[in-house]
Formats: sequence, structure tokens, C-alpha cells
Amino acid sequence: MTIGIDIKKQLAGLISFPTVSAVSNLDLIRYVEEQTAPYGGRVRRFASPEGDKANVLVSIGPETPGGIIFSGHTDVVPTEGQAWTGDPWTLREANGRLIGRGATDMKGFLACCLAAVPAIAGKNLKKPVHLAFSYDEEVGCTGVGPMAEWIGRSDLKPRLAVIGEATGMDMIAAHKGGLIGWCRIKGKPGHSSQPDRYVNAVMAAGDMIAEINRIREDMRNGPQFEGLDPPYSTISVNVIKGGLHGNIVAESCDFFWEMRIIPGESETAVFERMQRFATEKLNPAMQAIDPATGVFFELQARIPGLKPNDDPALDAELLKLLGRSEPRYVSYGTEAGIFQIAGVPSVVIGPGDIADAHQPDESVAISELEKCAAFLDQLGDTCC
Repeated sequence: MTIGIDIKKQLAGLISFPTVSAVSNLDLIRYVEEQTAPYGGRVRRFASPEGDKANVLVSIGPETPGGIIFSGHTDVVPTEGQAWTGDPWTLREANGRLIGRGATDMKGFLACCLAAVPAIAGKNLKKPVHLAFSYDEEVGCTGVGPMAEWIGRSDLKPRLAVIGEATGMDMIAAHKGGLIGWCRIKGKPGHSSQPDRYVNAVMAAGDMIAEINRIREDMRNGPQFEGLDPPYSTISVNVIKGGLHGNIVAESCDFFWEMRIIPGESETAVFERMQRFATEKLNPAMQAIDPATGVFFELQARIPGLKPNDDPALDAELLKLLGRSEPRYVSYGTEAGIFQIAGVPSVVIGPGDIADAHQPDESVAISELEKCAAFLDQLGDTCC
């Protein structure tokens, strides 16, 4: 099988769709359906609430429990403001690498899946192989949920989901989860010569950020998960905007926060601590001046952590196929935890280096893609 040629062809097709999270992915979904239809792919779509995007589940082989899921996201990050040396949406090849937006994150893996379909479909499958391609991963893993939940409730009961984020074809068995969102402070503006008559949103934000920094210190000295770097949970504030003029008490201030929580710990407990501080320490004094003021939280996304699966035999099988002796743990998040919560044992294995993701002239080594396609083909053998 000319797998290398097939991967390049599929990756060129996938990259030609500029599926940044702000636009529809439906043309790409149709492309996936067309590419798998000749091999008996059974299609289930899970549309977004607005109907402009969709997850797609393509099943090959018998409709029985115990199959394997190959999963990845179809959306990519924007290219504006980056110094690309060519069209990001046209695949290029140089020095043994394929270049284009999404080559690493993560259309390279999707291309491997599509390139492996003909060989997998030609096997004597006793269990199905599923392709589960999602939307809106890049904005907080917000799209895949309905598809993963449906799979978990269905009679399919897959034995494994492989999420193909870039790992250099290592097996990631655990990663952090967390919450991200905005804290929005509404104050009462007025002349800064009489600050006690008004409510300063910027200073209230400073108090809230100071509490978040105390949480950060507690996390550093709290529970540990060896193998992660760092091995403790983290929280940070990375964007802040507020105030109008130097002599006006600030009416508003917003800041973006994110937390990354080690497996087994509760991100909601941390969020509740933040809310309690606002409710008990900040809001009473602010609202004594003006009841309309206060500190308000806006959750943007929850990304579940991934815990090691309770199946040493399955892990050993995967590590043997990969030629690895042990799994790795990472601090970034993926959709794997969402599948795991839905009841599907999950790992993260994919081609490329995460350091190449989101970069100008994003690229992936052809040799990595070929290793990935061969691994997927071997996994297909386990369904025979």
C-alpha cells in the first residue's frame, strides 16, 4: 500500500479547508464522509447548536461492541499576524516535512486515519474501527462532548479511544484538566479625588488576583502527581484590561484566568474558593456603596483531566506496538478526558512535536506520519 502517498494526498485535502474555530467545518466533514464512503463507512453527525459545525463519527466494520476509536479535532488556530513563507492552506513539502496550518495540530493525524481506512476496511474485522472527528477543540474542547457522551451511552462500548494529539508517537496515559474563564468586575465610576465615594473595579480585580496568587501558593505546596511537570496543580491570570483614564475611578475591569489541575483533584473546589472570596470578602463592601457593583465569574470551558486507565494489559499492548517501555504524563489538556468520563478507556498517541503546533510554517515529519499510519493499521489488526 502506498501509505506515504496517501497521507500526503489526504493531508493536502484536509489543510485546504481553513477550519479556524471561528468558521464552519462542514465542508471538511463532507470531505471525510466522501473519503470513507467507498469503504463502507457508516456516518453519524452531531451538529453544533447553531448548525454551522459538526462532529462526525464514521464506523467501519461490524456494529458490535469492543471496537477502537481514532479521534482528533478538525479546527485549527488562526494564521493572522504570523510570518508564513507560503500559503498556510496549501500543503508544501521541504526537507522531509509537510508544511501547512494544522500539519501537526492535528490534521496530520486525521490524514493518517483516512490513509489507513482502505487497509483497515480490507481486514476481516470482528470489531469496528471508528473515526471520531470533532470541532472547537482549540477554544476549550467545547465541541466533542455530545459525540463522546453518545458513544458512552450507546451499545458500541469501545475498548479504547486513541486521541491523536502530537506526542512524537509516545503514549500519554495521564494529563491535567482544568477550568478557564473570565472574572468581570463592575465598579462605580467617579472623580479620583473622592475615591471612597465610588467603587474601583481595577483595585477590586487586584484583590481578587491576590487571592488567586494565594491559591497558586497552596497548589504548589499541595497534592502532587509524579511524572507531571510541574507535579502540582497551577492557576494563573494571563490577560487583564480595565479602567478609562488616570483620574477616573475605574468602572470595569476584566481578567482571564486558567487553572490546570492534576488528575484526581477537583477543579470545581478551586473555583468555589474563588467565588467564596468574591462573595464574602469583596462584594459586601462594594455593594454597600452601590448594589449594582460586584465581582462576577464567566466560565468559558472545562477540560477534564486524564487518569491512567485501570487496564495494565491494554497499556502493555499499546506500548509494545509503539516500541516503548512506559507511558508519559503531560501538563496540557486534550479531549481524552472527555472520552474517559464517557466510559471509554483513553490514551493520547499521535505524530509530531507539540512544539511545532500553532507556529508559522507549522510542519510535521513525513516519517512521523508513516509511523502513525502503521500503528493505526496494527491497531486495526487487533479488531480482527
